[in-house]
Amino acid sequence: MGREEAFRELESVYADLERDLAALRPRCELSSRCCRFKDFGHQLWTSALELDYLLAHEPAPAAVPEDVCPYLVQGRCGAREHRMLGCRIFFCDPGYKDAMGPLYEKHHRSVKEIHGRHGIEYRYGELLSELRRRDK
Repeated sequence: MGREEAFRELESVYADLERDLAALRPRCELSSRCCRFKDFGHQLWTSALELDYLLAHEPAPAAVPEDVCPYLVQGRCGAREHRMLGCRIFFCDPGYKDAMGPLYEKHHRSVKEIHGRHGIEYRYGELLSELRRRDK
């Protein structure tokens, strides 16, 4: 089984998440808080497979900033179709806050299983650091 099969399985996990989100109906405030890490005191973590998927479909950023997602373009996600689980889960909606962690864990478990089934080394790291590491 190759990387393309792993990507298809990852897309299936993302589709399952979308179904869960449709039932919860969290509100997106279009604030770009999810992408402005330093301003809002959070980080985006990703697995090796998810980062491979992103970089297979979106160009690698020319430069990796210290505090903002490099895919943030004019206040919107420039990699929306190929974004990681952490991006897909994050919503500013305070009514959704308690569901975010368990939902992430559920789907992240599935992502880890894909790594194992396909013999892909499981690496989990902060997005900006991982992009810099791969750029070397």
